[in-house]
Amino acid sequence: MQSGEKLKILVVDDNPAVNDVLCQLCSFLGHEVVTAQNGAEGLALVRRDGAIALVFTDFRMPVMNGVEMLRGLKDLRPAMPVVLITGSIMEEDLGSERTGFDAVVSKPFELKTIAACIRQFFPKVSSSLGD
Repeated sequence: MQSGEKLKILVVDDNPAVNDVLCQLCSFLGHEVVTAQNGAEGLALVRRDGAIALVFTDFRMPVMNGVEMLRGLKDLRPAMPVVLITGSIMEEDLGSERTGFDAVVSKPFELKTIAACIRQFFPKVSSSLGD
């Protein structure tokens, strides 16, 4: 990925407000964002769209939860980073469920937290924060 290139990011959360906020933050950072409301939708999007580079997902969702989706994503694209976004589960409480997620971001999140998370996996991709 070239420096300055925008990423295609998938946000998966059954709460429309969380989807909206995270989409706005990622868009502000200069990235393209697609959304899904549950793990099954998210997995289907990744199957259809090879351009998705990073996934932010909730833990508790109807149809297919974040862990079930994570397993499917890692089967499809093992190197793609999958970040758990959660407000109800503390990282230390995840135990074995944490296994497989590349990072955990607690809700509510801030722009700088999301930017740092993206930079962790794509250090050469710049953002509109001037970094």
